[in-house]
Amino acid sequence: MDSRLYWIWLQQVLPYGSKAVGDLLDAFGHARTVYEATPETLKKSGIKDDLCRRLSDKSLDTAHRILDRVLEMGDWVLTPEDALYPLALRHMTGCPAALYARGTMPDLDTTPAVAVVGTRHASHNGCQEAYALSAGLAAGGMVVVSGGAVGIDAAAHSGALAAGGITIVCMACPLNENYPVENTDLRRQVVERGGLLLSEFPPDEPYQCDFHVRNRLMVGLSQAVCLAETPKRSGARISARLAREQNRELFALPGALSGRLHDGAHIEIQKGATLVIRATDILRDYAPLYPGVLDLEQAETVQQEIEGRKTAPPKKPEKRSKLRRRKESKKEKKQIALPDPPAEETAPVPCPDTASPAARQVYAALTDRFMPVDELAVAAGMPIPALLAALTELEMYGCAQNGAGQQYKRGG
Repeated sequence: MDSRLYWIWLQQVLPYGSKAVGDLLDAFGHARTVYEATPETLKKSGIKDDLCRRLSDKSLDTAHRILDRVLEMGDWVLTPEDALYPLALRHMTGCPAALYARGTMPDLDTTPAVAVVGTRHASHNGCQEAYALSAGLAAGGMVVVSGGAVGIDAAAHSGALAAGGITIVCMACPLNENYPVENTDLRRQVVERGGLLLSEFPPDEPYQCDFHVRNRLMVGLSQAVCLAETPKRSGARISARLAREQNRELFALPGALSGRLHDGAHIEIQKGATLVIRATDILRDYAPLYPGVLDLEQAETVQQEIEGRKTAPPKKPEKRSKLRRRKESKKEKKQIALPDPPAEETAPVPCPDTASPAARQVYAALTDRFMPVDELAVAAGMPIPALLAALTELEMYGCAQNGAGQQYKRGG
């Protein structure tokens, strides 16, 4: 019989994140051995009565249905007996008995991973910083892990892809759920470019979107967690707590003291998180542990290149007094009016082939004049959250320019 069925059975019998999974595997070694154990054998191993009652349900019908559906979708199952199941995840409290995967699993025993997390309600600058940092980490050889949400998560995944790196999306729902819909194209790109979608939730089974389960998985896969823009009340701070509980290194990007967008990150820095500004601040800690794997020079080059593409806000017009304006007006009247020299035309920056379809769709709607976001959303035919994510990507490529009051035009 397919051994994956026993792992799926064990996952279904126990609650997600149950400490009993690790205890059972330590005692019996394999899900099949747990399945075949008698109640007496389980009790002798110190298993409590309520858990023994759960394990007495020997039906594999649900496991068969789940496995058939996973294979039908073209996905696969990752279990603790697989060579690519990370050792760090195996030794985590409440390790997953079965994970559902789409794409390519990197070898996390030989390549370090870092979870880059932050708020879903991120500012434009917060997304740019997470994008550039993640691009540097990926270019330097680290796998970037995040939760696939809008905001900082999407910026982290996109930055890793822009650098040609590998990223893992840990989902808070089954793989066949289109959530969040704004990141549909991003998830497709992750798989197409050698990354991975991962979930503890099997397809077509009842589930509750549980971000604690998702965050626990992100932290377990990673050697470190980095907080990008994180307010005081943010789900990203769950990941910070889990990082401390699981003995993972915790890093945080600082930000402005006003606005409260970075208050959560600042609190974690006060609690002992390492303040970072560059991707190399993280990579430097892991380079001795992974000789020949990480490239700090390439990381810095890529992060600097991306940061150089950021668009500067337009300069405010110079304030002039009434007296100065009157003097200038008189001076202009005395002068002979001459035609202005022809303005030097600058060609718009073309949208690269590597841009996502959503970004290309927005680029086609951009013009040479600044357009407000709501007008641009109508022209591009997409909701504003998806539009903003695409605009951030275009700005990183230098082919969109941000003006005052969230207005955009083509870069050039």
